Amino acid sequence: MRSRKVTLEESIVKLASETGASRSFVEKVRALFLGRGIDLEDSSEPYADALNEAFQRHSTIRERLDDARESLARLHANIAEMGEVFQDHLARLRGLRERTAPPPGRLRLVPGEHDQAIVPGPEELQ
Repeated sequence: MRSRKVTLEESIVKLASETGASRSFVEKVRALFLGRGIDLEDSSEPYADALNEAFQRHSTIRERLDDARESLARLHANIAEMGEVFQDHLARLRGLRERTAPPPGRLRLVPGEHDQAIVPGPEELQ
């Protein structure tokens, strides 16, 4: 008894279902065969390995892309959190500066041991 041939279309549909391939990818695979004059009702046997590999690679790429998107979202969240922390620290530092700075206009100078008294006047002795 001879087994029924599995068509390209059936293989494409099956692989798309198994791997969760996007509709656009499936359409591109179909277009590839049709563009080369290969009927989708032809046997998929000569193309089985290449089809499997193409759909598996597409699946792997999608998974990696999803992982990258998730990482990017976490990175953005972390950056936003860091920005909030820095803003909080900046507000605290400004508050400390305001509390520790002398009041404006009331600056006092305390004489030190290295100060020199300078009196304005003529350069030469009188």
